[in-house]
Amino acid sequence: MKKVIIIDTHTLFREFLKQKLSDDQIEVIISQENRDPFTKVISLQPDLIILDTDEDDEYEMEFLQKKAENTNTAPIPVIITGNKRGRTEIASLAKYGVVKYFEKPIQFDLFFESIGNVLHTPVSMDTTPCVLDLHRNGHIVFIELALGLNREKIALLQFKLSEMIEKEKIEVPKVIIMLTNLELSFVDGYNLEFLIDNVLACPKVRAKDVKILSLSPFVKELLEGHHNYSEIEMASNLPKLLNTLVDTSSSNDVSDLITDKILVSSDANSDSGSVDTRFSSDLKVKIKDRDGSVFKIAIIDSNMAAVEQTKQIFVQSGADCFTFSTGQSFLSSYEDNKFDLIVLDVLLSDKTGLSLLAALQQKPRCPPVIVYSPSLQKDVIVKILSLGAKSFILKPQKPEVLLQKCLSLLKETK
Repeated sequence: MKKVIIIDTHTLFREFLKQKLSDDQIEVIISQENRDPFTKVISLQPDLIILDTDEDDEYEMEFLQKKAENTNTAPIPVIITGNKRGRTEIASLAKYGVVKYFEKPIQFDLFFESIGNVLHTPVSMDTTPCVLDLHRNGHIVFIELALGLNREKIALLQFKLSEMIEKEKIEVPKVIIMLTNLELSFVDGYNLEFLIDNVLACPKVRAKDVKILSLSPFVKELLEGHHNYSEIEMASNLPKLLNTLVDTSSSNDVSDLITDKILVSSDANSDSGSVDTRFSSDLKVKIKDRDGSVFKIAIIDSNMAAVEQTKQIFVQSGADCFTFSTGQSFLSSYEDNKFDLIVLDVLLSDKTGLSLLAALQQKPRCPPVIVYSPSLQKDVIVKILSLGAKSFILKPQKPEVLLQKCLSLLKETK
């Protein structure tokens, strides 16, 4: 059985990960931040470390340093969740064995896919199409589901709803679950119970303060037949529910109240992403830089078989790889800050690598270049280094040799 150690400060997040991974027969060990997790890592030798960092990450960096310096723990891969960082800073984490860095809010389908890839153990994901939106106005929290009931998103809902209640300091939250765009029947009963139970599991949420907006007779039957749901009210129109939740002293027109007090979010100046429950698979366009890649690398080589071999070792180490068979194709797609590193074979089919290096020297923010080529004359190597290449490595080498040189270079350029 694969073993994962989770080092995280947020209790609900820890429990969410533990439940999800345990369901897939992955042993999960929790390490509290106020204890030394490094001792636990040494003794248990996990297959993966999941580490949550915060703004003051001195403690986490000390842990990563210890891990990297110990020969027994250095090879253990690390996935980090944390706040937004610069690309160079994220790339520098690769030297500690960090293979993925997920900025919060996390896209959980990509997150679990990465865990499965690192462990070589597929992590099950409910692929039922589902859009789950969570927002609030004052003390009223709206949970709206469309398309279907996805268990992964419903399980995550408890964490996100609790996070919102805690962050916004809502003392007596009123919750409206909006299911008007769903056609439900008895086959959805298990997932519907799962939804309601996850809402009720949140601190401060009481059954009598939960309302469900639905047109489904099945939902009404479920509520009436379940003793834990006897206090939950169901209605088929929003004004009826709002009459029980909104102060009507300022207006007798519920429509005005809906427009003025409900549809106008009280979170206009806050980061709505902090309560975003959509997965990347919901989006028509993939959000750039949210797939967890630790660094971006361009591999320029006309030998595509060699490119694939090189690419695999970088992908396993958390890189997002872009491959090019010609210098011209690379220059055509080049953008400032697109790559953290370039690996170049100067023996290209369309032009010499020397002219490509000269062109890169004219770029204002060119990333470091490692030349990875067969044996060349000494004067050519000198010319390569004079044109700005940081290093020359003789091809072929074991992939690990090339990788370590690249990681060392990323460390130097932080």
